[in-house]
Amino acid sequence: MFEQTVTFPGGMDRRNPRRLNRFRRFLNDYWLVPVLICYLQLSTQVIYSADPPLERLYKGNRTFFQGIPIAYRLATHQFPYTLMGHLHEMVDHGFYKFDLHQVSHLDLKSALASPETQQEIYDRLVASRQHRKSELGGLLTVSYSPTGPTIHLHEIQSLNEVYFNKLQANAGSIPQFIALLSSKEDREILEKVGLDNAWLKNIISVMKNERIADPVKAQLVQSFVAMYGILSDSRYLLSPYQFKEALGRLPSGERFIGLYHFHNGMNEPPSDIDVEQSLRKRQVVMTFSQKGWTFYDVAKQNMRRIDIEIDNQVSLQ
Repeated sequence: MFEQTVTFPGGMDRRNPRRLNRFRRFLNDYWLVPVLICYLQLSTQVIYSADPPLERLYKGNRTFFQGIPIAYRLATHQFPYTLMGHLHEMVDHGFYKFDLHQVSHLDLKSALASPETQQEIYDRLVASRQHRKSELGGLLTVSYSPTGPTIHLHEIQSLNEVYFNKLQANAGSIPQFIALLSSKEDREILEKVGLDNAWLKNIISVMKNERIADPVKAQLVQSFVAMYGILSDSRYLLSPYQFKEALGRLPSGERFIGLYHFHNGMNEPPSDIDVEQSLRKRQVVMTFSQKGWTFYDVAKQNMRRIDIEIDNQVSLQ
């Protein structure tokens, strides 16, 4: 692999001095460097597997230059669950891409035939409708027994709800509130919720203006929190680390299907973003219907539905 310099009496180097040969010798000495760079670059794409392709590429490139902190967080955040979940996600992504070992739609339909399961999920839908900070969602899994498949819902608190709680906790301090709005990591949450970046910059500018009275700023903060709450009510966001940690905590007897979340409206099918994200990860959306609720199974933009009827429906106000 490494060429030894050949010298003769007088100190003359007898290796071929042509540029092509010098370049070949350089690759011979350092070929592991570009291979390692390519491996690290590809591995960053898995971290943001639930994002759209272009956004995932952008985040992956940014993560590549922050590789050491990202790798450190994967290895230390809720150890060992996040690291285990990251490895699980890499394997699951490969299986999903090539349609290997996937839970069939017929198995899901069979699991939802149980009246107890139908009522349990309906009750969760009702609870989601009453939950004003965010939609509810998490990981959907299935386990198999002699009696057939059983569905399990592992709820995860949404990233937008976690941020909403931070906004409410810091609403009494203008400097801390400005810091929350200015953070690059938190700015991504605000953008995904639907708040324009230019508008946010104007809000921060107004809050920093010393000529504006504190009572006016306090009212602006309360109005901002209320607006965020309205937008967050119909969103469900997860950070890559939330997802990986939850994936690493799954019981060994359960097979991961995909991400699920509830739509709080009536007859509210998967959104365009839900369908787009299904290219990378299977998406399950559950929503109310006139006779009960509907289960949408979206895999690689192929959407199938299961309609469930509930006898003892509650009044939805």
